[in-house]
Amino acid sequence: MADAQPEPLAALDNAGTLLQSVSSSQKVEKISILPGHEPDYSACTFCLNHEDHTLGNALRWVIMKDPDVEFCGYSAPHPSEAKIHLRIQMYDNLSAVDCLRKALKNLKDLLNAVDEKYSDSLKNDAYIREEDFDVKAEVQRSLREKGFGDDEMDTSA
Repeated sequence: MADAQPEPLAALDNAGTLLQSVSSSQKVEKISILPGHEPDYSACTFCLNHEDHTLGNALRWVIMKDPDVEFCGYSAPHPSEAKIHLRIQMYDNLSAVDCLRKALKNLKDLLNAVDEKYSDSLKNDAYIREEDFDVKAEVQRSLREKGFGDDEMDTSA
């Protein structure tokens, strides 16, 4: 008997909603397609809940590397809302949904590669060490050099 494959934590369903499991029984809408998309999904605006400029700008950068993308941009509708809107428009009636899937995978791969390289450099001690720098002492030294006395400097901090 074949081993049952575990259900993925996140999957984009046919309606265009990415459901992310937050517990064993509850699913929360993570990504949805906003109204006004092209019938063939070649141009869509996605709403990414619980995300901000960190993911928005990184995704936009990865998506714009794809030569099949005509336009990509994102916005945060309101500073007090934890969501971003990501617009993708494709050339030749290609799928913006597939483009987003590919971009998420590519971004994950990129971040994993950076993490691996960073971890390796820490393990191998392959990085430059800097001595701690006492900013306060340097400012006081510089002010004394310019003729300011201790009575003219705020040294309480």
